[in-house]
Amino acid sequence: MAISDAISINHLSKTFADIRAVDDVSFAVRKGEIYGFMGHNGAGKTTTIRMLLGLLKPTGGAASVLGHDIVGQSLAVRQLCGFLPGSYALPKDLTPLSFLRYVGAMFGLSGKGLDLRIDALLEQFELGAVRHKRLGQFSTGMSQKVGLAQALINDPQVLLLDEPTAGLDPIGRHDFLEFIRTLARDRGVTVLFSTHILTDIERICERVAILHRGKLVASGELGTLKAQYHADGMDDLYLTLARAAA
Repeated sequence: MAISDAISINHLSKTFADIRAVDDVSFAVRKGEIYGFMGHNGAGKTTTIRMLLGLLKPTGGAASVLGHDIVGQSLAVRQLCGFLPGSYALPKDLTPLSFLRYVGAMFGLSGKGLDLRIDALLEQFELGAVRHKRLGQFSTGMSQKVGLAQALINDPQVLLLDEPTAGLDPIGRHDFLEFIRTLARDRGVTVLFSTHILTDIERICERVAILHRGKLVASGELGTLKAQYHADGMDDLYLTLARAAA
């Protein structure tokens, strides 16, 4: 792992019964960058993220987050990371305030420090006026804001986002992407941005890894990859991803 790398993935694999969900994947994410992680639904993106967080044990290979091994030091990894799952069902009977207090307590936060952190996040995402409203009454966009707030409750150094803009309207998507850009630029947060939406990747990522059926089919600078596939007459992959983003 290079000193400048926040995430290092080396020949990582995961097999479920006879299904190879992630197959010998290797790439690295630099500290402070927003790294695109692309592929169709079922390509292996979510499985990879769950392995990084220690929620799934790899079948083979290794990975580390900020120098911590994802298997032997999974608790340390989770303490340093924020995570926004793709399919995220908020507890309908809780309010943003009670939910964020619950998540903060899981990180060992409490008292005035936690209250100040929650207040700052609620104001950041314009949720202050609805802090006592039940989450079951929230729209998709508002729910996504609460989801991102919980992912930031522990002031993480690494943020793992799994299909975070799915279901958002154009304005909500724009605001979400701009906030992620600000996190990386102003606070140095490393972001692994998993999506199948090509236009989102193009707006905030300079480098990308592309999975297809569990295999890494391309990685590197986005502009270089696009030029390479065009020059080699290999537009199929690019066009397939573009159709998925439409």
